[in-house]
Amino acid sequence: MMIHGHHFHFVDLPELQEEYASGEENIPGRTVRVEESAGYAGFEQRKALTLLSGREAHYLYTVPFEKLTKDDDWGLEVKNVLSLVWDAGSRRILYGRGEEFTAERLRFWVYHTFFPIVLELRREYKMLHVGSVEVNGGPVFFSAPSFGGKSTMTDYFIRQGHTLYADDTLPVKIENGEYIAYPSFPYHRPYREPETLGYRVENFARQPAPIKALFDLHGVEPDAPVRIVEPKGIEKFKAFFYSGFIKFPFMKKERFDYFTKMAQCVPVYRVEVPWDKARLPEVYDAIVRKTESL
Repeated sequence: MMIHGHHFHFVDLPELQEEYASGEENIPGRTVRVEESAGYAGFEQRKALTLLSGREAHYLYTVPFEKLTKDDDWGLEVKNVLSLVWDAGSRRILYGRGEEFTAERLRFWVYHTFFPIVLELRREYKMLHVGSVEVNGGPVFFSAPSFGGKSTMTDYFIRQGHTLYADDTLPVKIENGEYIAYPSFPYHRPYREPETLGYRVENFARQPAPIKALFDLHGVEPDAPVRIVEPKGIEKFKAFFYSGFIKFPFMKKERFDYFTKMAQCVPVYRVEVPWDKARLPEVYDAIVRKTESL
C-alpha cells in the first residue's frame, strides 16, 4: 500500500511496519525509512514557536525555509512528544522520543503533518486540506473551514460504501496536463481527538486518479434547501486557495499561481448544507447527481 505516493519502512517499530505491509515491490525513490536516532546536530536556527495540532512546536533548519532546496535537511520538534528530522540525502525520517512519545503519535506526526510538509517543500506534490472519496469512478474532494463539515461529509460517503482517498490531507500532482489525486493514508477521523489518525478504513484507494471536482461546503439554516451552485471568478479560486494544507508566507505566490491554474481546469461547486445531520442523505444525493453529470 502506498502512503502519500510512497512506501514507508519503520525500522524500529515492526508493529507499524506490519500494519502497512502490502507485498508490493518498492519503487526506486519512493521508499522512506523511518528510524530512531540518538540525537541530531547541525541545525543552527529555530523558527519561532508555532502551534500544530494543539502542541507547541519549533522548526529546525540551517538555512531559512524560503531558501531550502531538495538537498537540505530540516527538522521539527514537538514539545514533550518527539523530534523529526528529514535527512534529504538518504530520504530518511529520523526521530527522537520525548516524554509523551508513543508509536501512534509517531505515526500521526509523520503521516498527517511532517511528511506532507516534506513533499510540499520539495515541490513534489501540492498538499490540500480536504476530505476526498471516490464518486462515479473518480476522486472528488470536500473543502470547508475548520469544523465546517468536511469530516462529517467524508464519513457519510465512506459509510455509503465510497472508497477513501484522504481524510484531510490530499497530495495532488499535475501529470500530462491533468490534476491527479494520490491516496493519502487508510485512516479516517470523524471526531476531533488530537494526535490520532482515527480508525482504519479497509476500502481505501490503491491508485492515483484524475480529480473530478471540488465541493466547497457552506453551512446554512437547518430548514434551508440543499443547493449546489457553480461559483464564478474569484470565488472559484478562493475555494482552492483556502484549501491549502501548507501556508508558509514565502510560498504564497506559488500557491496563488498553482490554484489559479487549477481553478481553470477542475470543476468547483458550492454546496449549501443545512446544519441538520438528518438531512445528510439529501446532500449526499445532490452531490452524487452532480458528479454523474460531469
